[in-house]
Amino acid sequence: MIQGNVMDNKIYRIDRRAPTTENRVSLAEVIEVENAEATNIYLPNLNKEVNVYAHSASVPALTVGDMVLVECLESLYIVTHRLRSNDEAPQQGFSLNQDGSLQVKNAEGILIQSNASKIEIQKDGRIMVDGKEIYSIADGLLLLQGALIKAN
Repeated sequence: MIQGNVMDNKIYRIDRRAPTTENRVSLAEVIEVENAEATNIYLPNLNKEVNVYAHSASVPALTVGDMVLVECLESLYIVTHRLRSNDEAPQQGFSLNQDGSLQVKNAEGILIQSNASKIEIQKDGRIMVDGKEIYSIADGLLLLQGALIKAN
C-alpha cells in the first residue's frame, strides 16, 4: 500500500513444498471392486481406507486383494498400476529381435482386429482367423496339416 511517498511492503513467504501429511505415491490393497475397477483401497502406510477417484488407462481389470500403486493429488486417489503377484508371469511384452522381427508376448492371448476382420491367438493354443475373405498364397508348397481337417 502507498501512503504519501512511503511504500508499505508486506512480503509473505510462500511454502512451495508438498504437504507432508500424505505420501504422493503409495502402495495400496484393493478392498472393493465394481466393474473390474477398484472403488475403495486400503493404504497400510496411513492405516486408512479411501475411495478411488480414477484409474490410469493402462491399469488392467482389478480384483479384491490386488496390490496397486496409487497417486494422491489434492486428496484424490488415482490407481496408476497393478502389481503382479509372486507366481504371476508378465502379461505382455513387446521386443524387437536382432533380425528386425517383432515379438509379442501375452499370457492371456492376443487379438488383432480391424473393423470386421480379426486374428485371435488364444491362451489355450487355438488360433482364429475371421474375415469377409481370407487369402493364403504361397510361392512354394502350401501345407495344411492337422489331426482332422474340415472344409465347409
